[in-house]
Amino acid sequence: MMRKALKTTLLLFTAMSAQAALPVTPLEPVYHALFSQRTDQAWQLLINLWPQMTSTTQRTAWRQALEAVVSGQCGNDLPVTAPAWLDHPTLALVQRDIPLNRIYRVQFSGKSARHDVQVSLTLPDGEEALQGIAAEYEDDGQFRFESQERGLPLPAGVYRLTVRSGNDVWRQTLALQGSGEVNWVQRQGQEIHLQRPSAPVACPAPWLEQSLLRRGEYQQVWWQRDDNLHLQPWPARTDAEALWANVSVVRAEARGGLTLRIEHRLAGPLLRLQP
Repeated sequence: MMRKALKTTLLLFTAMSAQAALPVTPLEPVYHALFSQRTDQAWQLLINLWPQMTSTTQRTAWRQALEAVVSGQCGNDLPVTAPAWLDHPTLALVQRDIPLNRIYRVQFSGKSARHDVQVSLTLPDGEEALQGIAAEYEDDGQFRFESQERGLPLPAGVYRLTVRSGNDVWRQTLALQGSGEVNWVQRQGQEIHLQRPSAPVACPAPWLEQSLLRRGEYQQVWWQRDDNLHLQPWPARTDAEALWANVSVVRAEARGGLTLRIEHRLAGPLLRLQP
C-alpha cells in the first residue's frame, strides 16, 4: 500500500515539475527512505525539509509524501510516544460551517489524573493557537482545550506541540497536512448532503457524529455516531428551540501515540438543521 501511494506521489510530482520546470526536488531523501521502508527516517526528513518547501508545487509534493508516510500503518508506527501521565492525546483540526460564516479551530484533548495540564501549539506560520487557553475538565479526568476562532484554514506544515504538567514537559514536532476548505458536509436548501472523504486503507473509515447542545452554555445533551455516514433523525425534544445541532464528518489518523482528527462540522439551530 505504501509503495503504491509513493509511486502515485512520484508520478504527480514528476508531472508538476515538468510543467513548472523546477529543479530536482529536495524531497528525494524522503522518497529513498520510503522505498527502504524507513518510515521513521522519512518522518524526520519531512520535518527537517519543511523550511525548504518554498513553492506551491513543492508544498503539494510535501503533503503527498506525508500521506505516503502515513498510509502504511495509518501513522501508528511514527516515533511519537505519549508520557505515562497523559492518556489518549488527541489533536483535532476543525472546520465549522455556521449560517453565513466559516471558522476554524484547534482542539486538544486527552485524559489525565492531573488537573494542571497546560498546552501550547505553534502553527507553521508561528501563530500560537492554544497558549493561555484554560482546560475544560470532566470528573473522569477527561480534558479539552479549544482555540479561539480563526478565519483562515489551518495550514499544512510543521506544528510544535508542548504539553506541561508540573515539572513534566512533553514536546512534539508534528508534520500535518492541515485542514483546508473541505466539503464533506453541505447544506443544500433544506437538505444535508454528506461526502465520504478519502482515507488510507490502514486507517479507520471516516464516520459521522451528530450532537445536540443547549444554547448559552453549549452543554452537550445528546450525541450519536454512525460508521456508515447515515444521518439519523434528531430525537424528539420539548426544548428544541433552545438547542444547537452539530453534524460532523470525521477522518482520523495517528501520529504515533497521538490521534489526529480532521473534522468538518455543520452547525446551527436545531429547528433549522433537519436531516
